Amino acid sequence: MSSMEDIGEKGFLRGILPGLARNEIFVNGFGHDSSLLDLGLERHIAFKIDRAPSPIAISRGWSDFKVWGRLAVVANVSDLLATAALPQAMMLSLVLPRDLDAKKATDIIIGCEESCAQHGIAFVGGDTKEGATIQVVGAALGTAEKSYWLGRYKAVPGDHLIIAGMVGGFSGALSLLDAGKASDVERRSLLSVLTEPVARIREGAYIRESRVLHSCMDLSDGLAEAIANFSSKNVGITINEDALPLHRYAIDAAHLLSVSSSKFAFSVGDWAIAGLVSQENLSRFFDNAPADLQLRDLGAFDSSGKCLLKAPDGSVRPIPKILNEQFRKRLEDDGDYFRSVLNA
Repeated sequence: MSSMEDIGEKGFLRGILPGLARNEIFVNGFGHDSSLLDLGLERHIAFKIDRAPSPIAISRGWSDFKVWGRLAVVANVSDLLATAALPQAMMLSLVLPRDLDAKKATDIIIGCEESCAQHGIAFVGGDTKEGATIQVVGAALGTAEKSYWLGRYKAVPGDHLIIAGMVGGFSGALSLLDAGKASDVERRSLLSVLTEPVARIREGAYIRESRVLHSCMDLSDGLAEAIANFSSKNVGITINEDALPLHRYAIDAAHLLSVSSSKFAFSVGDWAIAGLVSQENLSRFFDNAPADLQLRDLGAFDSSGKCLLKAPDGSVRPIPKILNEQFRKRLEDDGDYFRSVLNA
């Protein structure tokens, strides 16, 4: 008998999803960032449900419980954006021990409500139940055009990898906080990266309205995971380190720890979005984008089947396989995960 640890979250899903029946109203099928339903309306209904990870900022005593509610919103909204859906409403389900301080439960809900307002969506209630440990599960609703929506599809040679947002901010900020050398002002700024997550609403809107990308996923499991999803046996990519859209805290942490800043680029916690655009549509995508959007071209996929990182000195190495997977190694487990980031 195999345990969930033996199989891992992704192996478990690969085994079960192909055998599940797909109802005729289920437009995009299993395995994408959110599910699209055709209910006979003018637009598809987009639906997502996701458990918010236990925040490191809470376990380390750096934040109140509002961050947990914020994470529930961002995790779900980011997935809707990655399917080119327009996020519109959010519900929250809480499992709480009976001896939990009621103020903490209130803070989770208030954090969710405030984040909904920040993201321009409605908070429409939820459910509260008793359980042994705190669990926070969000569910988000939106709509998508019937003529244009996105899924997690493989790249072909010539497709360009686009990143909306920045990478390395979360792991960089955490590393700088661990170093303990930040001033009070710097510390508040670093903590905001961990406690005030925001989905890429404006970049997501541009992706949706430009109708140019043909594959997309959010980076909740990191850039390395996205590259693995887009690549295949005969399709790979070589990314120049200089092209990575690194957050300034990733650069600062790399300098402090005397490591390559690219070590922080492939970890999780940044809520960016990755997508594919053909060579034919590349110029149109960037030429029409508002100048203040954070969009970056990481280069084109090729027919090598290898996923490589090219250093400024011209040397190449495999893109690090940094695992963030339920039942194995997770960001919320803290120490082991970030040791793997620095050792990658």
